[in-house]
Amino acid sequence: MIRIMGNGRKVSRAAAMALLLVAANSGFARAQAPASGESAAEQELKPGVSVDAARKSGDNPPYITTETPQGGMWGEYLAKQVAEFGGRISDFTGNPGMWDSFVNLGSGPRLLEYTLDMHSPKHTGKLFDDLTFNNFGYGGDPSDVSRLQLSKGTVYNFNASFRRDQNIFDYNLFANPLNPSTSVPNVPILNSPHEFELTRRMSDANLNLFNLSPVRIRLGWSRVVNEGTAFSTIHQGTEALLQQPTLNTTDNYQAGVSLRLLPRTSINYDQFYTYFKGDNSDFLALPGVQGLFGIPTFTLPGGGLVSLGLSFNTLANQPCGAPVLGGLANPACNGFLSQSYANRVRNSYPTEQISFQSNYFRRLDLSGRFNYSGGESTLPSYNAFFNGLDSRVRARVENQVGSSLARRISRSGDFGMTFSITDRLRLIDSFHASNFGIPTFWAFTTTSLFGATLLTNPNVFSPATCPPPFTAATCPQHSNSSGPDISQDVFNQFIRQDSKVNTIELEYDFTRHLSGHIGYRYERREITDNDADATIETFFPALPNRGDCAGLPLDANGVCTTLVTDSGQEFFPINAHSALLGFSGSTEKLRFSFDTEQYYADNTFTRIAPRHMQIYKARAVYQPANWASFGTAINIHENRNRTDDINNLQHNRSYAFNATLALVVINWGLDLSYDYSDIFSQTNICFVATPVPADLLSCGTPFLQGLSVYTDLAHYGGASLYFRPVRRVRAAVGYTLTSTSGNTLILNPIAPTGPLNYNYHLPTANISIQLSKNLQYKTGWNYYDYNEKSLPGPTLPRDFRGNVFTLSLRYSM
Repeated sequence: MIRIMGNGRKVSRAAAMALLLVAANSGFARAQAPASGESAAEQELKPGVSVDAARKSGDNPPYITTETPQGGMWGEYLAKQVAEFGGRISDFTGNPGMWDSFVNLGSGPRLLEYTLDMHSPKHTGKLFDDLTFNNFGYGGDPSDVSRLQLSKGTVYNFNASFRRDQNIFDYNLFANPLNPSTSVPNVPILNSPHEFELTRRMSDANLNLFNLSPVRIRLGWSRVVNEGTAFSTIHQGTEALLQQPTLNTTDNYQAGVSLRLLPRTSINYDQFYTYFKGDNSDFLALPGVQGLFGIPTFTLPGGGLVSLGLSFNTLANQPCGAPVLGGLANPACNGFLSQSYANRVRNSYPTEQISFQSNYFRRLDLSGRFNYSGGESTLPSYNAFFNGLDSRVRARVENQVGSSLARRISRSGDFGMTFSITDRLRLIDSFHASNFGIPTFWAFTTTSLFGATLLTNPNVFSPATCPPPFTAATCPQHSNSSGPDISQDVFNQFIRQDSKVNTIELEYDFTRHLSGHIGYRYERREITDNDADATIETFFPALPNRGDCAGLPLDANGVCTTLVTDSGQEFFPINAHSALLGFSGSTEKLRFSFDTEQYYADNTFTRIAPRHMQIYKARAVYQPANWASFGTAINIHENRNRTDDINNLQHNRSYAFNATLALVVINWGLDLSYDYSDIFSQTNICFVATPVPADLLSCGTPFLQGLSVYTDLAHYGGASLYFRPVRRVRAAVGYTLTSTSGNTLILNPIAPTGPLNYNYHLPTANISIQLSKNLQYKTGWNYYDYNEKSLPGPTLPRDFRGNVFTLSLRYSM
């Protein structure tokens, strides 16, 4: 894992506030008389929520908690507090990038939880009647959260939250060129060239006023900030590693009013506004950073540094047949001396919406919604610069500048109706209509300079330095494959979709415990895609009659200028029909349901969209006793498009089972779960292969046609047992396992199956000891074991194993 951001972590204001509140009030709380004479040891054992900000799956056994904080009176408020402080001790072996991507847990002190609850029993609080303040994760966990809720009777309800997530992704197979060992030199890429380390900060605040009055007001705001460092690649003769400082900010604002002027009827009006700022840039990663990925930096004859990129397969001329000559970089090889991008994206989305719900009429329920949005996305200034060599076209320097503008006009509406024909028979109809259009415009100018090698000083064309017959050494050094010297491109595109969906169903209650429904859905979609492109291309000598200027006349200076235009219009009408059927029932101990949809469409917009689709869903829960519960769920999704040139088949099938056993007075409990999923996909593809296999059909030179198949079978099983061995001790143990086995069409013979074949073991255990009435000691252990069942390929193994111990003291008052 490549860490560019600083790793220093500070306790936030919320955590500091929690510490002060506990310190200030702990003595006071100890002096209060308990609200009940029940001792902590006599309290009923209750499974609690396992708060662990580090776990990235729901595999924790429940932490066991016994306290219901007694609380004490703070003036006119009954106040309760819970504080849990401790720390984590972690160690691991294996791939650090995978550990950070899956777990990302380090050692150090933590605020595992702080909760303050204040309630005015007589609703006589001056500013609020109820306050709840929750926090967890501060001190170094990858996710920390603070939540605040305030309310004052029916006057107002306010809630706010802050959450910080650290998101790391470094799966080294992703976008990895998987360079073969036969290349000279042999350059394995150790980390994912598309990895990122971002910190996401999410804040929001919502205020509802006059919750039970005829006129109700709601206000809201939220902000999401993604900041950090990412990496990507760009192809210009070879693949260069780009470093991307990232800062994206999204603000959302809402204001609305709800009118309850008629009985059982609500009319609502809302205004939404979203503003996005994308302040990102890209530049060629520095040599030291490239070295962390395993990418060498070479020296040119004469002493300059050059990056020959990530792809090293010299048998396929990547980056060229002989990248190194005499210990120095081959100056005729594809390479990067510098590369940069600068762009600032600004998006705004104002939306207004009106909606209503009503059951004013005895047998008729109505609801509706309509909204309108006119969004705009601007890129006022774009600048891309390349300095290097693309040997195929002899490009040495390229500079692209321009701007773009896109608008999105969107209208959508929904209407729903439920009419009770009899006490048992209901007619349900819902209608959805949406229409959006996206006109876009861009204007870019690309200026190119050409040269034969990385050491060539590219010549700028001038009639004085490149006179007829245009063979002087000071003329631009084009080849017949070189593009235009200047390209001025203006592009317009318009995408539109109009969609209408109507669903009508009949519901019937056969008995008090059994009901069924049957229905029909019709969908009409019309997709329009129009584009027009106009490019003025200028070709300087030498060889001005190349590319689009082949055979065209030249001016007196030997320059060819041509206008290249292109346009297209596409229209996709899609009519889809669905048959709907389902039933549900319940007895004293059993609840069950089944639903299915049979879908057919006469056209598709993409190759993986289905023309035939079947969906089946079944669920059942059986509770033979109040201490035992068993459940199962089946979801089957089948897609097909058997058009000759597509031949697409897909299915996603899931079969799940769970069981919970726990006595009413809980001395022990057992949770079991299992899920089996089967994912399959096949479709025709066109690709290029060297050498060409003898048994494949042509897709049009140089492309070959083949059937791409993807399969993945996954098993997920989990078990957790919680129990009370003695009066003051509670314990829990658990184990989950995810195991996958799959395959897919792999065109690269040295590519591993990677995530299609792996085991992920997650055993865990925790224990809590009630030291006193208000004080509890807790210890937790988590073990992480990820291993892939295939060879790692030409990169680092992705397996890892690690332990995390969490120790804490929990004080409730």
